[in-house]
Amino acid sequence: MGDLLLSEELLLIGLHDDTGKPAGWFDPQRLHGALLCDLIERGAVTVDERKKVHPAAVPEHPALRAVYDTVAGSSAPRSVAHWTSTLPWKHTKPAELVAGRLVERGVLAREEGRVLGLFRTTRLPEADPGPERALRERLRAVLVTGTTPTAHDALLVALLHGTHQVRAALDGVDGPQRRAGEKRAKEIAKGLQDDPVLKAQYDAAVLAAVMTTVATTVVVTGGSN
Repeated sequence: MGDLLLSEELLLIGLHDDTGKPAGWFDPQRLHGALLCDLIERGAVTVDERKKVHPAAVPEHPALRAVYDTVAGSSAPRSVAHWTSTLPWKHTKPAELVAGRLVERGVLAREEGRVLGLFRTTRLPEADPGPERALRERLRAVLVTGTTPTAHDALLVALLHGTHQVRAALDGVDGPQRRAGEKRAKEIAKGLQDDPVLKAQYDAAVLAAVMTTVATTVVVTGGSN
């Protein structure tokens, strides 16, 4: 599966393989920002100089179609900041939304249950470890070996850095190499703002807005424990 979305990649890294539940720092609500980046990367929406989001082409991917329909259903173009704060209210179960195609392809399994016999729960344990293994090897090549990242991988690393998931992505890498990988991730995230090719593909304001929203989610979540 070489065509994974950014949101799908974040989900694979963020879920515990056996339990199918969020692991470590992972909060599924941060997937909304990644879905917005996916829409931009796939050309489904554009962002103008005022940072307004405009529908451009209906995406085939079911998760992206759901988010696209929300954006396209607005009575007027709204800002990136509007959508990064509004999408969590429109799509309250982003992990299940993003997992849909992965379940269909047999990468994840869907297990339904209930807590106290009342509240429905969904677990998404790994069924096929191949795609996640390939994803982690690709990230290790970029962060540990020093391979030059593609535009997609650079944005993925920036999102991982902004959501405190780099350590999870480098699970199994020894201490010194992991610390070096975390440092390189920070450098890639910073360099993303200066790369003219990436700037043309992703408006810097979009990435900043997404990462600010994600960071706020982490702070709020952490502060409530």
